[in-house]
Amino acid sequence: MRVLNVAEKPSVAKAVANILSRNQGLRMREGRSRYNKLFEFNYSIRGQHCQMVVTSVIGHLMELEFEDRFCKWHSCDPAHLYQAPVRKFVPEDKLDIKRTLEEEARKCQWLVLWLDCDREGENIAF
Repeated sequence: MRVLNVAEKPSVAKAVANILSRNQGLRMREGRSRYNKLFEFNYSIRGQHCQMVVTSVIGHLMELEFEDRFCKWHSCDPAHLYQAPVRKFVPEDKLDIKRTLEEEARKCQWLVLWLDCDREGENIAF
């Protein structure tokens, strides 16, 4: 079984991998983004052997934007923004991170998120 672990930032991914692997058999490889390495090691969860893959995002992977007609300060009544449609997308500079996550997730059976316990961490998870 393969388990994909995704941290909120690269330093946390490295720390999680070092701690869980006990620095034994830890391998590192490059992902599509030069800033987000992949750490791999063998692990046991409740007696079941698994291969752990640990990587990260860099903060929010996705962004939200209003449609153009709502983006200028005086273009509408602010109350309309509560009902205005938003566009969710991955910005160009984070597409490599998205692709790495997609490729790795296809090979894994479990997903573990290592996020800060705050609103930002919750938003990253969704």
